[in-house]
Amino acid sequence: MNKRKFVSLLLIVSILSLCLIGCGKKSDSKQVGKWAYIHDTETAVLILKEDCSAIFKGKSYSFEDDGSYLTLKASNEELKMKYEMVNGDMYLYETNVYTYVGDGTPDGLVGVWRNAPNKWEFEFTDKGTFKEDTYFPGYYTVNEENSSIKLVYNDHFEDTIILYSINGNELTIQYPWRMVRMD
Repeated sequence: MNKRKFVSLLLIVSILSLCLIGCGKKSDSKQVGKWAYIHDTETAVLILKEDCSAIFKGKSYSFEDDGSYLTLKASNEELKMKYEMVNGDMYLYETNVYTYVGDGTPDGLVGVWRNAPNKWEFEFTDKGTFKEDTYFPGYYTVNEENSSIKLVYNDHFEDTIILYSINGNELTIQYPWRMVRMD
C-alpha cells in the first residue's frame, strides 16, 4: 500500500472513531426524551438526547444513566440525581440545601429549615408534624436506616418519601419531583 492510500485510510478510520466516541456516543437510556414537571406539563425541564447530551433547567450537560441515577456533567459541575420510574412517569430526586433558622444548633430534624434561593421552608416539630412553606401541613416519620423522611400531607399532595442528611446547621434534602414525558 502506498503512503497516500495509507494516510487516506488512517484519516477515514480516525474520523469514524471520533464519531463513535465522545459526544457521538449513543445513549442506551430509556429515559431519552423531554420531561416536564407534572404541575407544568408545557415546559421541558429535562431533555435527555441520544448523543448523551442533556439540558436541565436551561443548562447544558452530558449525562450518564445507570438505571437508578442520572449523572449530569458540565465543565465545572456534576449533579447526581436518583430517579425512579412509576407507570411511565419519572420521579427525579432534586437536591436542595436548607439552613437551620433557630437559635444555636439543631437537635436532629426538629426546627425550622429555610432554603433562601427558592424561599422554601420546612418546619418539623417534636410531635411528628410538619409544615412545608408555612402552608402545607402534615405529619412525618423518620427512617434512620435509609436516611429518609415520609411526609404525609393533610391535603394537596401525595405522600412523599424524601432523602435527607444533616451536617451542622445544614439539612440536605433530595425531594422526588414527579415528571411526565412530553414526547
